[in-house]
Amino acid sequence: MGCSRIGLTLLSLLVPLGFVSSTFAIQPDAEYLAREKQFGKQWAAEDEPIQQKLAALEKKFGKKPNIVFILADDIGYTELGSYGGGKVRGFATPNLDRMADEGMRFLSFYSEPSCTPTRAALMTGRHPVRMGLLGVLFPGSAGMGLVDEEVTVAELLSEAGYTTGMFGKWHLGDDPGMTPIEQGFDEAVWSEGNPPWWGFHKGVKRTDNAGYVNMGAFAWAPGPEGFPYDTGGIMSGKKGEEPRMVAPFSLELYNTMDTDVADGVIDFVERNAKSEKPFFVYYAGKGNHFWGAHPDFMNQPAGTNNSAQMAEHDHNVGRLLRKLEELGIAKNTLVVWMSDNGPMYSMHPHGGYSLLRGEKGDTFEGGVRVPGMVWWPGTIDQGQETVDIVQVSDMFTTAASIAGVKNKIPNDRVTDGVDQSALLLLGEGKSRRDYIFHYNKDKLEAVRKDQMKYRTKPEEKHKNCYNIQHDPGERYPDISHYCLWAGPGFGRMIQEHKAMIEKFPHRVQKGYQREFDYPFDPMK
Repeated sequence: MGCSRIGLTLLSLLVPLGFVSSTFAIQPDAEYLAREKQFGKQWAAEDEPIQQKLAALEKKFGKKPNIVFILADDIGYTELGSYGGGKVRGFATPNLDRMADEGMRFLSFYSEPSCTPTRAALMTGRHPVRMGLLGVLFPGSAGMGLVDEEVTVAELLSEAGYTTGMFGKWHLGDDPGMTPIEQGFDEAVWSEGNPPWWGFHKGVKRTDNAGYVNMGAFAWAPGPEGFPYDTGGIMSGKKGEEPRMVAPFSLELYNTMDTDVADGVIDFVERNAKSEKPFFVYYAGKGNHFWGAHPDFMNQPAGTNNSAQMAEHDHNVGRLLRKLEELGIAKNTLVVWMSDNGPMYSMHPHGGYSLLRGEKGDTFEGGVRVPGMVWWPGTIDQGQETVDIVQVSDMFTTAASIAGVKNKIPNDRVTDGVDQSALLLLGEGKSRRDYIFHYNKDKLEAVRKDQMKYRTKPEEKHKNCYNIQHDPGERYPDISHYCLWAGPGFGRMIQEHKAMIEKFPHRVQKGYQREFDYPFDPMK
């Protein structure tokens, strides 16, 4: 009798494959090398038609494809209409649902647990722990951020001849050397600091802040001085220039920021649509946190800040898609949309929502399993949905591959992102990833391999293994069936992962403050 799919997976978990030489210039993690040993010939055969297809597209359009990354904020797995939310939650998402209908919708797309880590992974293709970015950068995190030694997707695509732009929530450091125009972007308009914390800006009165939040969640903001750090406002600049502040913080600015950012993205696209050079634009909204939306969208049936933010974001994504079509460049533009982490639904009713266990900051599925999709008319077949595993870091490597510069990714460090060109261009079942290492700050909290997920926290002993396909809500620990046999395999994966870390040690950034570790007690 032949082995079942899960049987084969468990067998692969138990076989120590060790380190092998990769056929690629980049340095993957150990588990990828193990998969390459198993499937390398198959992958090589798939790569040939992929390259032929990309070459034909470049010949047809006279340049490489444009690439758009859209990173939404705090949107849970079941928020969008195409994921079971939408009108059920009191708002419609027709434009994002259109993307899902006309492209590929990921059912197993994973982020990092919070804002800064996901942004770091997206920009560099590396788990944020490898570069010392362990959690959210709050006001006062001076000296912390994306260091010069890291190579960003914008830097790689610049080498490929792309014009690059960034608009929105950067959240990867504000110190010299860390801004987007010093990390590969030709131009950028970005928020200084972490925008959701602007309500605690120095000089904002407590009464003003409480009225703005409209839920009293942060009534502890200390007195008329507000938060004790000045978080600035909107910055703008071009590569090689000194950045300048174009708009200081105001509550009005915060409410209109996401639509202003969308305006900037559309303007960038219009200016570069007919250029001989392709463009890459990174569009990062600051919603959906628990307050702040454009007044035009506050009339949603749900009557919450979250519903207004969702409607606003959906509207702005629709504006961008229509602009690509109006300019006649949609068929030569890959659009990737994703959320940076799960919802902050502890802030009910103004936060987000997910049917999965956990929220932002967790490595349970609700914190890291997020909606994600790709749209590329005429190239990515319509109406696809896939359970293939994809991680946010994969978008870095995939973009580099599509742009023809994957060979320029440095191999003196581990690149966690997997090239998913085969999945995008050949369809479901072609993901080259069947595993994920889930970090929370500097702790490896969980490992997924195919259907199984193993949690490493000692306090979860005997409740630490789940069949994610059978139980995506992680409600029923499986200690008597598959997990009993998979345990040694997960041990092997973790051992080889750690051995690779010893070979390529993590960078440590001094001065990092763990989330919510402030120099004052907020409750006093």
